[in-house]
Amino acid sequence: MKTLGSRIAHFRKQKGLSQRKLATACGWPSQSRVGNYERGSREPSLDDLDRMANALGLQLGDLLPSNRAALRIAEPQSAACSIGSNLTARSREALSAIEQAAREGRLNQSDLILLESIAKRLELANGAKP
Repeated sequence: MKTLGSRIAHFRKQKGLSQRKLATACGWPSQSRVGNYERGSREPSLDDLDRMANALGLQLGDLLPSNRAALRIAEPQSAACSIGSNLTARSREALSAIEQAAREGRLNQSDLILLESIAKRLELANGAKP
């Protein structure tokens, strides 16, 4: 169970759920999202990972592969932004350190949740609708 997709499939089957039943438990209209995640053809967002973990009766960390360097989580489209001159040198340095930690697989579940919370606050501060 090295990949995120293989872990999702393993726990889903262990709970006796079809892709459709897991998708329904997550509030999704079809099983295609689960299938795409299991095949690795689509990257789940942190919210989707959390939904699947809850539906499977797991902690978010249970779904994450032990090799976190291989973990890719989709960036919400609303979080896409241009990093430019509006950031201070300290902010650019912090982002660089976060990117390095992510590349090296040093971010854990708590880190990801905290970073998502910070991103949401920044979006709201910049006028994004919740």
